[in-house]
Amino acid sequence: MDNNNYQLSLKTSEGYVRKNLVLSSGWLVGPVAAGATDFSNALVISLMFALITAPSVILCRFISTRLSYAVRVPIYAIVAALLYAPALLLTNKLLGASATDAVGVFLPVLVVNPLILSKTQTRFVHDPPLRMLRVLLGYIVGFAAVCILLGALRDALVNFSIGWLPLSPPFQVPALETAFGGFLLIGFLAATFRAGYAGLARLAKVRETAERKK
Repeated sequence: MDNNNYQLSLKTSEGYVRKNLVLSSGWLVGPVAAGATDFSNALVISLMFALITAPSVILCRFISTRLSYAVRVPIYAIVAALLYAPALLLTNKLLGASATDAVGVFLPVLVVNPLILSKTQTRFVHDPPLRMLRVLLGYIVGFAAVCILLGALRDALVNFSIGWLPLSPPFQVPALETAFGGFLLIGFLAATFRAGYAGLARLAKVRETAERKK
């Protein structure tokens, strides 16, 4: 891969890899650790996050920046809260009411997630529309990937299955079903993720240095 393209891929990976909400920024760790105890729960949380966040950020972009920060942020929260019920109804239709009932206590937290209350104000209102949509998609997909991965791992090591797919892992770790087990697993994944990303960044610098010496 050309070094410039390699560096560009790192720079444009915001949300997917760079600044990943859970593994890099440490945001929304609570709902993921406590709620994504299996594959089904992880799907519900990921879908609800997307259905609340994407339209909220898009709608909040049109709120006048002439309003003070202290006024805009509560409006952002109200917009997200109004979208919660439609998002829940759609999720119930797609995944079933029993699936959402299992993680219902953690879903309202998604209304006040930092992409809506913080990133909208500091980032999305200033980006051109297409760039905003690309970065927003990156954050949503990055969050969903981590949440579903965590849920699948816990499902496999606790329930010997991933969703409806039965598995036969060599060992069982029942403790992973607890919130404490979820935090431990996230910590391990975050450390691995950060080490891997740091290695990629160093490789990019080495390649850049080598190109300059030629």
